[in-house]
Amino acid sequence: MAHPDLQALFDSLLQFTKKFLSEHGGFNPWAATMSSTGEIQWVGADNGEEFPDAQALIDLLTETFQRQSRSGVLRAIGICYDSRVIPPGESDKSDAICCSLEHISGEALDVFVPYTKADDGIQYAEIFTLLRDPRFFQPTGTQ
Repeated sequence: MAHPDLQALFDSLLQFTKKFLSEHGGFNPWAATMSSTGEIQWVGADNGEEFPDAQALIDLLTETFQRQSRSGVLRAIGICYDSRVIPPGESDKSDAICCSLEHISGEALDVFVPYTKADDGIQYAEIFTLLRDPRFFQPTGTQ
C-alpha cells in the first residue's frame, strides 16, 4: 500500500475483523472512514433486515460514502467484507477478508487476507493486493 492513510484504515479494519471472525465465525460487511483531520471512525450498515444480504450492505455503504465524499470531510474510506478469491499461485478459491480501500488522491485497491477455519482456530495466508477502479470518491470534474 502506497498511502499511509490506507495502511492505517486497513490495520484498523483487519484487527477488529480478525477478532470478530475468531469469536463469531463470520461477520457482516462494515467500514471505516478517515476524516480530513485523520480521525478514523468505524461504520456499520443496517438495511432493516434481520439477515441482510452482504452485497446489499456493501451497496448501502458505497452509496453512503459516495454522498459523504462530495462534502470534502473524508480523505480515505474502507469497506471490509467476507469474500472468496483465488490467491496468487493457487488454483482453488479461498475464503478471504477483503478490504476495499480508497483515498481522495485516487488510489483504490482491494486488499485480501485469505483464511481457513481449522479446529485450532483460523489460519491466515499471505496478504495480497489488487488495484481497482475508484468507487467512493468521484474523480475531479465529474458529477
